[in-house]
Amino acid sequence: MISIRSENLSLCIPDQSTSSFAPTHEGDDFESMVQAFSAGYGAFGAKPLSGDRPFTWAADLRRTGPFTMFHSAYQSSWEIRTLNETPQHLAFYIPHTGSFRLSIGQKTVEGGSGHLLMANNHEASDRLVQGDPHRSDALFLDWKVVTRMLVAHFETPILSPLNLEPVVDLAKPSGQLIGNLARTIVHGMRNGGALLSSPLAVSMLSETLADLVIRFADHRLSNQLESKKVSMIAPWHVRRAIDYMHANISDPFTMTMVADAAGVSIRALQTGFKAFKGTSPGAYLRAIRLTAARDQLQNPANTLSVGEICATWGFFNPGRFSVIYRSAFGESPSDTRSRAAVLRREAFTSAGVVRKEAI
Repeated sequence: MISIRSENLSLCIPDQSTSSFAPTHEGDDFESMVQAFSAGYGAFGAKPLSGDRPFTWAADLRRTGPFTMFHSAYQSSWEIRTLNETPQHLAFYIPHTGSFRLSIGQKTVEGGSGHLLMANNHEASDRLVQGDPHRSDALFLDWKVVTRMLVAHFETPILSPLNLEPVVDLAKPSGQLIGNLARTIVHGMRNGGALLSSPLAVSMLSETLADLVIRFADHRLSNQLESKKVSMIAPWHVRRAIDYMHANISDPFTMTMVADAAGVSIRALQTGFKAFKGTSPGAYLRAIRLTAARDQLQNPANTLSVGEICATWGFFNPGRFSVIYRSAFGESPSDTRSRAAVLRREAFTSAGVVRKEAI
């Protein structure tokens, strides 16, 4: 049984997956929940759907690496809204009692016990946590892990929404793979589980979960991924054009020059890239230049400013570059640069310690 401790509510819910629920946070008003979740995860918008009674809640909130896990129970229904400053994540919602409703574009879906819903929180509109009571697990995976795995699969940053199908069909083997791994991670984190002290396992599981979603969930790039499996080798003129782009990546050139180097017309070049890379030649060039800029920003030894790096790779509007960069990698150029600076300081400190010990 799960018992939520509260002066105003005695709520007991049978739980088939765990024998105890030890909340890390609990309260009897809506504001205390919002404050606790904001402090533990980040800013978000929320409102109760019934304001005429106490809002009793309890949650086991855990964070490790790219994962945040909520095992939570609520007396009343409420609504979640993503803000611009809300951290971007891939969310997995697993209701046990009550239900969870989310909308993406014109599509609204609802999941209850035995269902799993999944969405990029910045692509979804308002989400409803429903039920009196409601109990669920929610697992959030930092979207930067998904973007890294997308680059690994498609060899280029993906700059537009993935448009994931939000319903994971647990009756299908592919849905079972995703659902079982998500639930395994949740159980490894709940109640102070062993996964919280295993950073290497967390890193591997995060990439595996993102990989399974990209490979087996339905999304905008699913057909392109299937085509990639059938024909991994692009025709000679596409490969020659890509070689030219990489060889001259930091130099100014036109698509006419690329087509000439590949020995085909502009039209043939565009058709080849669309068929085998799923994008235009210009977009492909922008993507590999973005990747090159990211590599430079991540390099602890590099001392160039963000503006200088922008100009190096042909991005002459820093504001526009920042928007495109965030869309591709889930963080700003300055965020990437700041991490590199930390690594540089740590390396310098370590080197100083080594020299001192040697003396």
